[in-house]
Amino acid sequence: MLFFELIRIAIGRQQSLSHTPSKEEWHDIYEMAKEQTLLGVMYEGLCRLTAEQKPPHQMIVDWLASVQKIISDNKRLNHDTAWVSRKWETLGYRNVILKGQGNALLYPDPLLRMPGDIDIWLDGDRKKIANYIRSRFPKLEVTRIEMEFPVRKDTAIEVHFLPSFLYDPFKDRRMQRYFREQLRDPKQVELPDEGTICIPNDEMNLVFQLSHIYRHLFYEGIGLRQLLDYYYLCTKLVTPGPDSLRQKVLPVIRDLGLLDFCKALMWVLGEVFALPEEHMLTERNERRGRFLLSEVMRAGNFGHADDRVGNWEKMSRWKRLTWGTRWSWRLIGQYPREVLWHPVYRISQYLWRLSNGYL
Repeated sequence: MLFFELIRIAIGRQQSLSHTPSKEEWHDIYEMAKEQTLLGVMYEGLCRLTAEQKPPHQMIVDWLASVQKIISDNKRLNHDTAWVSRKWETLGYRNVILKGQGNALLYPDPLLRMPGDIDIWLDGDRKKIANYIRSRFPKLEVTRIEMEFPVRKDTAIEVHFLPSFLYDPFKDRRMQRYFREQLRDPKQVELPDEGTICIPNDEMNLVFQLSHIYRHLFYEGIGLRQLLDYYYLCTKLVTPGPDSLRQKVLPVIRDLGLLDFCKALMWVLGEVFALPEEHMLTERNERRGRFLLSEVMRAGNFGHADDRVGNWEKMSRWKRLTWGTRWSWRLIGQYPREVLWHPVYRISQYLWRLSNGYL
């Protein structure tokens, strides 16, 4: 597939396209890159092509305009990320930036990763944090996991009480205990021209971002940008040898019930990005991997290109529950335990919000 080939060229895993694309094929590649929010990264591949394999001049101009906006947005996100981290520190809350601009630092050129919103995980009492935010924005929705913090005009910010979650309450309890332990040892990184922020340490990042991809498969859909993030995590962090992070992370992944999904993801990372086996967390599962890849390519970034997904935000609470249960049922043959716990989780969260006055 030419689209995958151009990705591999962009990340240095392939030298050239198998054949020169037609104008129609270039149009399809561009639209897929836009759906998967990979225009910036794939532009690097475009620049590495020989003159005869490059797209029409006007497409290069349009592509470059998109790249320039991505660079500008990344600079704004870097500034806002550092700002919101300092903001919560002055309020007395240790914090960790999840994914986002921390992930961008893994890339050869951090400014080419398509930025999204800012997810900040706070170490503190959920009710106190929610009450503070609601004192400024009274109508904001509060969930067990997160709430919005709309203090920047052009940047979406989500305050996380928990980094991620599982529907299965027994596995979820283990996950939250693991995350609390890891919060004691965050990793400090430098944002370009903006100073220091904290992100999850390397071990937690491999577990957390695996669970994040898994979670979005269930209720929104996941795109190749998130998988490329994980490719870079594995490339940087997973190495051969008895003392590697693989030996620390695999027992956690197995304990949380994420091993089958991890095997599927490793197959996709090998198939799409040509991730070498020495950088894989575990062996690959082709059957599960093919299913995952078909979901990724159909959904686009967070399901925005998926014609099966309705307007989630405009649904009533009851419709969200019934639709979400039916939606997750497509995964019953892949991850049955999580699918069967899904409606129980939704109901329990509704009752939790009702009892805390968050409805």
